[in-house]
Amino acid sequence: MKTELIFPTPIWKFDNVGIDREKLIDFVDVVRTEDPKGRKSSNEGGWQSWDFIDSVMDNNPLKQLRNSIMERAYAAADEFGFNNYSLGMINLWINVNNKGDFNQLHTHPGGVLSGVYYLKLPSCCHGNLTFVRDLQYTFMKEFWGDGTNVHHWEDMNKVEHDIFPEEDQMVIFPAWLPHTVGKSAGEGDRISISFNITAYSDYYHEIYPSRKSTKS
Repeated sequence: MKTELIFPTPIWKFDNVGIDREKLIDFVDVVRTEDPKGRKSSNEGGWQSWDFIDSVMDNNPLKQLRNSIMERAYAAADEFGFNNYSLGMINLWINVNNKGDFNQLHTHPGGVLSGVYYLKLPSCCHGNLTFVRDLQYTFMKEFWGDGTNVHHWEDMNKVEHDIFPEEDQMVIFPAWLPHTVGKSAGEGDRISISFNITAYSDYYHEIYPSRKSTKS
């Protein structure tokens, strides 16, 4: 018997990114002070900034992180099989969760790649990033049994996959992949920075020159 696994879903993890975290944490404090309300999106509790767009990041401490994101996004897209393409950052935003805060199940419509950078974490129990399998597949798999007929923790059957965050770690994933963030149970700020990236065909860069990006 030969088993073939079709339609794999890649997730890319990058440890020890090397960002000046203290400088960026100070910037987050400034943004929160200027906008203490923030916005409500998938977050239940906590604080989330409004979007930063690519053009403003050359003039604030997000520039180093933006450049690091794009460098790693190109590496991910190359491995994903992209050819003759350019990437562009759609938006970037800051998340601060405290004890009891979490994020509902969601996707990132409009992007090709999405991701998160972990800037600061409590010493423990800071809420996993959990990717969730397509619900139609999950429900169909459960339909014939009572929930105990399938080994849920084998790769071919599991319905969730957890990422255990680490400081100075970046995770990039397909933007359409459903995910949630578990409750933070530790004391202190859980600060992450999320982003969305799109792709453009280089065949059209002469028509749309502003969309052409330079690989880092």
